[in-house]
Amino acid sequence: MELPQLQLIDQGFATEARLDARRCALDEIWRADLLNRVRPGQTVLVTAGSRGVGCMREVLGAVVAAVKQKGAKPVILPAMGSHGGGTARGQIAVLEHLGQTEAALGAPIHDRMEPMVIGEAEGCPVYADRAAIEADHILIVNRVKEHTEFIGAIESGLIKMAVVGLGRVAGAEVMHQLAVRISYIQAITAIARVLFQKLPILGGVAILEDKTNTVRRLEAVPAAAVFEREPQLLAEARQHHASLPFDRLDVLLVDEIGKDISGAGFDTKVIGRIMNIYEKECERPRVTRIVLRDLSAKTGGNAIGLGLADYVHRRVVDRMDADMTALNCITAVAPEKARIPIVLSSDRRALEAAFRSIGLWDMASVRMVWIINTADLTRLAVSPALVAEAQAKGLSVSTGRFALPFDEKGELPGLRRVIAGKSGGPDSAG
Repeated sequence: MELPQLQLIDQGFATEARLDARRCALDEIWRADLLNRVRPGQTVLVTAGSRGVGCMREVLGAVVAAVKQKGAKPVILPAMGSHGGGTARGQIAVLEHLGQTEAALGAPIHDRMEPMVIGEAEGCPVYADRAAIEADHILIVNRVKEHTEFIGAIESGLIKMAVVGLGRVAGAEVMHQLAVRISYIQAITAIARVLFQKLPILGGVAILEDKTNTVRRLEAVPAAAVFEREPQLLAEARQHHASLPFDRLDVLLVDEIGKDISGAGFDTKVIGRIMNIYEKECERPRVTRIVLRDLSAKTGGNAIGLGLADYVHRRVVDRMDADMTALNCITAVAPEKARIPIVLSSDRRALEAAFRSIGLWDMASVRMVWIINTADLTRLAVSPALVAEAQAKGLSVSTGRFALPFDEKGELPGLRRVIAGKSGGPDSAG
């Protein structure tokens, strides 16, 4: 099968002058007076999640330093639901993989997992780890962004981190089960209100990023203001969320998915597929077929999200840790995201299968995009039908077309290599 040639486009996502995340976090903590109740010798529990947030180590280090300035004892809590195999040791390993070690952060990492019931919400138990119950104070640190499983006034941020992070595996499981009955936003809010009432939460540090996943700014939010402030922060974050520049595609080729890229492997808001039977689906973009080539190096075999694709390369399944993927999807009450699509033995075979299942098409009209992953959308490769649309949006477009660079086995290099190998790259808007 002859496949369309492609051109590179650049969305022009610019990063402003690099923010000193450590300095900014310290400034925010003192501005918001988050530690005003902290006394010398007290223990302050600080949440650390599993996402690959670029500035997280600097922010956590700043929080630790601020707590020590008060003469208190900071302790890092691996706050990540079922990730890391749902074990204390596995979650510490996740943090280590992210460079968040005791030596790097300057604080010990809590090494036990003991979720306990501290209340009830909507007829369900509310869990918190013993460490959160016994701490003198708690500080929540998380990125505020759109969530992969639902659409609401609050999505991923400080409130969700309280529920899933402080509740550990048991808290994550109950929240997702309750969401089946009453929706994600209602379940998260109901459980979080109990946690904020029962636990000594001082507040949190919210991380907001730009379209290149680089920190834009930080904001410290006192506990009393979290439920009012977080919807406003999410509205701001949505304005800086990277997306595909097209609302309709025939074929989307994706190099990799992973937990370090998105909680669902793919950023569901980028591909337009949430695939959650009890939540509203995205209205755009509409993608007919998705082809997935690989898992990211940092996902550790967790292949959550492969079920969102239509065709996958054999290597995706070969590299999948089936037990870890199952645990993540079962805890998240999202079995759809672990379903194995049609598996094919080469990139060419997978792409050809996709093109055979999009209906009638020709070289001039077919709408194909090739991306690295859903967190890296600055530079893309697109088929000729999309070039005019890209130019109309003011995007930079490369001057020359190139054929998909299959080798003799029908395999492709990653798009990063293709971009690096194109001398000059995208030049000027058409």
